[in-house]
Amino acid sequence: MGSLARSSASTEHSNSGNLSILTKVDKLRELIGTKVALPQLVVVGDQSSGKSSVLEGLTGFAFPRDAELCTRYATQITCRRENEESIDVSIIPYPDAAPIEQERVRKFHRTLKEMAPESLAQVFKEANEAMGIRTSAKSKSPELSTLPTFSEHILKIEKLGPNEQHFTVIDVPGIFRKKTEGVTTDADIELVRAMVKKYMKDTRTIILAIMPSNVDPATQEILNLAKEADASMQRTMAVLTKPDLAIERTTQQIAIDHVTGTRSDLDLGYYIVKNRGPDDGDMTLEQGKEAERRFFAQAPWSILKSTGRAGIDNLSKRVRDLLVDLIKREFPKLKAEVAKEVVWLRNRLDGMGAARNNEHTQRAYLNKISEAFQTIARDALNAYYTGNRIFDERHDLRLITRVVEANEKYSNDMFKCGHTRPFLSNLEGDTEDRDVAAEPEDLNISEFDSDNDDELEGLFDIPEITAPESRKEGIMEYIEKVYRASRGQELGTFGGALLSTMFKEQSKKWEPITLSYMKDVILAIHHFISEIVVEICPDTRVRDELWNGYLLEELQASYRKAMDHVRLLLDIEREGIPLTLNHYFSDNLQKSQSSRLVETMTKLGEERELASTDGEGNVLKQESGIFLSRAKLNNLSFNMANSDHVREYMHDVLKSYYKVSRKRFVDVVCQQAVNYFLLQGEHSPLKIFSTQMVLNLNEDQLEMIAAEDAPVKAQRERLGNDKKNFEKALKVLKGSA
Repeated sequence: MGSLARSSASTEHSNSGNLSILTKVDKLRELIGTKVALPQLVVVGDQSSGKSSVLEGLTGFAFPRDAELCTRYATQITCRRENEESIDVSIIPYPDAAPIEQERVRKFHRTLKEMAPESLAQVFKEANEAMGIRTSAKSKSPELSTLPTFSEHILKIEKLGPNEQHFTVIDVPGIFRKKTEGVTTDADIELVRAMVKKYMKDTRTIILAIMPSNVDPATQEILNLAKEADASMQRTMAVLTKPDLAIERTTQQIAIDHVTGTRSDLDLGYYIVKNRGPDDGDMTLEQGKEAERRFFAQAPWSILKSTGRAGIDNLSKRVRDLLVDLIKREFPKLKAEVAKEVVWLRNRLDGMGAARNNEHTQRAYLNKISEAFQTIARDALNAYYTGNRIFDERHDLRLITRVVEANEKYSNDMFKCGHTRPFLSNLEGDTEDRDVAAEPEDLNISEFDSDNDDELEGLFDIPEITAPESRKEGIMEYIEKVYRASRGQELGTFGGALLSTMFKEQSKKWEPITLSYMKDVILAIHHFISEIVVEICPDTRVRDELWNGYLLEELQASYRKAMDHVRLLLDIEREGIPLTLNHYFSDNLQKSQSSRLVETMTKLGEERELASTDGEGNVLKQESGIFLSRAKLNNLSFNMANSDHVREYMHDVLKSYYKVSRKRFVDVVCQQAVNYFLLQGEHSPLKIFSTQMVLNLNEDQLEMIAAEDAPVKAQRERLGNDKKNFEKALKVLKGSA
């Protein structure tokens, strides 16, 4: 007696636990059912396979027999024990449907106090209309004939009552293979198949495959579809229906063999139920169960009694137990999945910042973005590439490194390619002297590859570099031509204007080289700014308004100032009067003159061995030297015509000044045009998007740039609702709600 009481108490406790866990899943389905796959039971099968009758037996829910109301969409049926009896019907919108359509179907709600088939039939018709599908296949109305036959929305039915067994099942439209003219199309066939496969594929779904008993299950397509979704067939259960139509003994035996397991290839096996027939419309569900019990008590079906797999009551108990076991097994993974989603939703909302519905929040939002930009820009200028992960992933954004590379290339191009004609070399051991005396190299101008070139169109006007004229005319021939075309009555010298003319010609490649260098630097900076703005401003609309409505114009003005300044430097250096206080000019000129004198003396003199001796005539040191007689020394200055002397002097002055000017110019361009105007200066393009800029925006500008548009507001609201629901779901899973 005590043992029986303990067993009864244990069973009651088990049922209470099962009811609790089923209730939790129902709460989860209310909160996140369309976002996360939950443990569920899905009934699938062909049209007219007996699905509706199986659902009636499982749920106690008498579906209307009207053929016009056959399943056109997935139906979620939940039975739950409550004190009052009612049926609540609503629609769960398809997530990918248009927002307007989702809002329309979400408003649909009906509550019934009785379960009369007529009342349910009316509700189903109204649900069809709410979903926008045709209510009658026979309708000749042109408007109705264009409506779809099936919908991907979900009809949700909650059946409440004091005697209800807690249970949830999903019914999907029956598979069909032939279209009906004016009713269904080939697209409908594929739509239903895709819908059925979608509901079967999740590993948290128990598949209840419904098949009539008067055909061999091995030939049923629904089992092939189930095998695609459940390769091991561990979560698929088959239910044979309409055994009264299996008249032939062979057909009956095939069905019996599957139920007893003789032919079963499913871990969950086969069950068999007896449906109410077309002539049993007035029969209640209880009367139908009684008729089913009498049917399976007769031969040959009576052999199935020992299996416990015949009859709707046995099927109901089994699927409920399976669902409870599945829920218990999946709860830990489900909890981890929901917790991960909560973190993701919180991060997404944090990334969007506070809602931007007034001037204060809009300014704060832009200010946060500008501070992020300035932080990254500061790191990029200081080569602090460990400050942000973007520098690890995008080496093209290591800005100061790109600028240093451009500086080095510019200096090298000016050094080797800047002079139009090679100077004469007369300084042994001077590397720079040898380079300016060498034939200038052909310049290979490499441009920074940027996707934003169109935004800066018209900013760069770089003249083409023609082939060096030095290949046709040497430096001395050029000086001779200039001298003869411009000489006056000067005695032993030349006019200052000649130096300006020669220097301008010798430095004419400075302009294209310098402007090309500036273009590369500006494109690198523009690329950096545009990519960083994309990185720190995920809102596309805000980014476009900020960029096109404000930043781009300011950036273009800043780049233009830098280009104007470098053109000013070119004008000052090349168009003005040659001027320098650098002693390096005099040193170079003196070295050139001395070298030329030594060369002339070497040519006039004789090479002799010279020895130094001590007082006693002993040789202390012996070396070679140049011996120049007094006569030759007196004639040294008369061996050259005055014009020749002037040309050589002009060459040496031009060469000395060119070297001083080039070094000065390269430094000034890098220091002023690039470092000040483009990188570090107060009006640098890198300092445009700053806190000060945000503070200077007026209310209209803030509204235009930072106000949230309807899609962003909708996204924020959707994320907020999802976050709230997932947090509630997590509490349910943890047992704290």
